[in-house]
Amino acid sequence: MALTSDALTSLAQVKQYLGLSATTHDALLEGLVEAISAQFNAFCGRKLMARDYSHLSQDPAYDPDNALLSGSGYPELLLPQYPILSLTALKVEGRDISASEGGGTGWVLDSGAGVLGLLGQVFPRGAHNVGLVYRAGFASAPPDLAQAAVEQTAVRFQESAAGQGRLGVSARTLADGSVSYHSGALLPQVKAVLERYRNRSLL
Repeated sequence: MALTSDALTSLAQVKQYLGLSATTHDALLEGLVEAISAQFNAFCGRKLMARDYSHLSQDPAYDPDNALLSGSGYPELLLPQYPILSLTALKVEGRDISASEGGGTGWVLDSGAGVLGLLGQVFPRGAHNVGLVYRAGFASAPPDLAQAAVEQTAVRFQESAAGQGRLGVSARTLADGSVSYHSGALLPQVKAVLERYRNRSLL
């Protein structure tokens, strides 16, 4: 199978890390990459790789959870997905808002933090009264995030029957040769990386 756009690393990177050249376990490895990527998304509370979001029901990218937001009562609004790669439409209480052209009106965007601002006005408080069409996420996985996905995938593979349990070792007792394993938990170094990508909230 081919990896989806949610995958945080590639089959080739995982196989290189494991020192594998045969295609015997490719399907298993790709399934693990997808599972690890989904786990990372859940841990971080957002979709890490780039995708489109739209409040328009006829749009293939329709996603009311991420593109139909509730006004904050403040000039700023945190977008649930970021970094923002493009913002093509903004509608506030049925009114189209254009990007600021240097004057005192329109919207401005901190794309890296995913903070949308209005000049000279606020986002009125209300339920689902802000609609957006935007693209957000990483166009390519940052190196530390991609490496974390490689390492976690490798451990999951080696904990499987195919991997023969060579990795994933958390402790070894030399006297009797007993071994304990991570048993599916996030590796400490992986968790440290993911903490840097966790979603944020406006205090």
